[in-house]
Amino acid sequence: MDIVTKNLVSSFKNEESLPDDTDQATLFEHFANFCVVSKDYGEEFDVDDVHTGGGDDLGIDGVAILVNGTMVSDASEVEDLATTNKYLEAEFIFCQAKSGGNFSGSEISNLFFGVKDLFSQTPALPRNETIAGKEAVIKAIYERSALFKRGNPLVRMYYVTTG
Repeated sequence: MDIVTKNLVSSFKNEESLPDDTDQATLFEHFANFCVVSKDYGEEFDVDDVHTGGGDDLGIDGVAILVNGTMVSDASEVEDLATTNKYLEAEFIFCQAKSGGNFSGSEISNLFFGVKDLFSQTPALPRNETIAGKEAVIKAIYERSALFKRGNPLVRMYYVTTG
């Protein structure tokens, strides 16, 4: 990691009050998730709510689900927004972060394959608890697809590297 990015990540760690024992890879994932999600979501959020990295993460380090301009993390929030607004406008933001300077075609493909499997009706890959929770929110949104008055959900995928 270059010196500028290293210092940006260090400043980010202090601003977010992340624990000192957070390993470098996880710290960079949090930083990448924050940068990517902040671009599309202007409100404050907890980076832990977006982070999905770890074993059985489908090659996805971060998932943010925006419904009617609000970040949601639970299927009940989708129901509340559907009841209140009478429509659903959804956006899914996926992030894969690599602190190395190289682009890897296989890593990018893993991200695409993982996202595809997450939306699959017959998933093939195991999921960790966090990914399973995001999947439940996605299903809650699609169960109310009749409320997609402003178009189908938007999917954004980001592969973040220092390269």
